Amino acid sequence: MVARILTADCPMTAKATANALLDAHVRHVLDQLEHHLPQLVGEELDAGLALADRLTLNDCVTRKMIKDTALAYAADLELGAGIPELVGDVARALYAHEIHEHTRFGDLLDDGHFREILDHALELKSLREKLVHEVIASPLYAEFASDLLYNGIKGYLAENAVTRNIPGASSMMKLGKTMISKATPRLEASIEEGLKKYIGQSVKATSRHSAGFLLKHADDDTLRALAQAFWERVKPMKVAALREDIGSLHVEEGFVTAYEFWRSLRQGKFYRTLIGAGIDAFFDKYGDATLAELLADLGITRDIMQREALRFAPHVLKMLHKKKLLEPVVRRNLARFYHSPAALAVLGS
Repeated sequence: MVARILTADCPMTAKATANALLDAHVRHVLDQLEHHLPQLVGEELDAGLALADRLTLNDCVTRKMIKDTALAYAADLELGAGIPELVGDVARALYAHEIHEHTRFGDLLDDGHFREILDHALELKSLREKLVHEVIASPLYAEFASDLLYNGIKGYLAENAVTRNIPGASSMMKLGKTMISKATPRLEASIEEGLKKYIGQSVKATSRHSAGFLLKHADDDTLRALAQAFWERVKPMKVAALREDIGSLHVEEGFVTAYEFWRSLRQGKFYRTLIGAGIDAFFDKYGDATLAELLADLGITRDIMQREALRFAPHVLKMLHKKKLLEPVVRRNLARFYHSPAALAVLGS
């Protein structure tokens, strides 16, 4: 039994009574925890929920308290060096899990939800127009279109109807090309460079018209049909099919990169400001609501709270009791009262 902290001038009968009461109280608490835990949790929940009708969120906490807590853990907490390694381990485990072999994309997203997502995406017309204009105005698009036109023209000149249908025409064109190359070796290269340059300038000049043409013909019905056709091809496929193009190392590096990006983002003003704005919006809506109203809106019922309490508490209490750690915790907390001068004074009187 732990050492008892007693005052020197306290009568012995008061000390003995205090120790006896402490022992009885410890046994009572241990008995309640071991044999009556569900009833104890239920009674405490009922008492707490009765108070929830009388207390508002603003009564209990301020928005500044919640903001400080959120920022302390979401932005200011310095994460340990083991986190990146853990992220990599999790990524490998997720990638290798056999569930991917038994899950189709259609199992993750049904047709109804796909149509809803597609409807929302098609509503973003101004964003779509900006993306099309940016893509077509990019150097990559100009190079791609120029190369496509150049090879098309070059292929047409080499395989056009005249050279196919007139006997000897193809041979004569090849002979002429050979003779020109021998007479002026740089002429053919110059012609190709000039043609490429002209095509490139033409593509740039007509890119704005191309954007309008694409937007005009890529209307909602066309895009919906293309997306629906793509979804019909994809939804029967197993998720594991992604492994053909995405390796374990890619996933691991992607997780680590995303983690490092989040670490960088959380230090900036943007991230912190959004956290504060979100908390403000929550308090604007629920600050004057009672805790009972808040719990109801969040869908947290008494049954859920009791279920979650009893999911962990019995296991933890059993473990502590088995390792002889539970009684010292109970005794240490109760002893502060029974060995206090106030309690001993009452018992001595």
